[in-house]
Amino acid sequence: MKKVSKGIEPALLKGYRTAKSTNTWEQFTDKKGRRNETQDQIKADQGGLCAYCEIDLLPSSGNDEADFRVEHFHPKSDQTTVHNWHLDWQNLLGCCHGGSQKNVVDAGKRFTSPDHSCDVPKGDKNLDDVILNPLYLPAFPRLFSCERATGHLTVDSDNCDQANVSVAKAQNTIDELNLDAERLKRLRRAVLNDLNDQIRARVAQGMSIGDVRENFAKAILRKNASGHWPKFFTSIRGYLGNEAEKHLRNNHYSG
Repeated sequence: MKKVSKGIEPALLKGYRTAKSTNTWEQFTDKKGRRNETQDQIKADQGGLCAYCEIDLLPSSGNDEADFRVEHFHPKSDQTTVHNWHLDWQNLLGCCHGGSQKNVVDAGKRFTSPDHSCDVPKGDKNLDDVILNPLYLPAFPRLFSCERATGHLTVDSDNCDQANVSVAKAQNTIDELNLDAERLKRLRRAVLNDLNDQIRARVAQGMSIGDVRENFAKAILRKNASGHWPKFFTSIRGYLGNEAEKHLRNNHYSG
């Protein structure tokens, strides 16, 4: 999980929320224009990545549905307060389907039911005080690491301590959202193994490991022409080490 920096609330959502403050998310998204504007802003804010697992949020293709849906971090079904969580801009995140949809694009790799992740195991549970919210993560230091050989996601305890973030809460984030699902480990492992092969090839040509990592950090850890970060950004960031941190700081990375 990486930090998400929210942009300005979409105009159609703000206008609707102001005029119909007690309406539901389903009523709001009944109109395609409102729905699309809000979804597009969410995707842009997140750089095209799932707010939880960091897989790329693929658009629909042919008869296959997009690997994207809007998630309410605090359950919209909560009626214990008068606050309308349905239409709270700060409560809306973009997520993948977490392996749950057989008609999703790239289903051969992404449909792994019942091995679900992200908002699927979370469901309607109120985990506000249990897991980390990507809106409130620090940009620095990085809180999670990935083991290249296994794709296993771990908590960087030292960095959590440095950022004054609960190690237990960070681990709960992995556990509650099942961010170490076999599907995600397999996909992260493939990304890091491919990167490792490229790095070894450059070193074999005579480049120093530091220079190679610096070059890859500059080439990969940036948004593409569509404004999207590379999938599994945090795993790549951790694998490239200090060179990645230097590059991100130099480019004023903020989420």
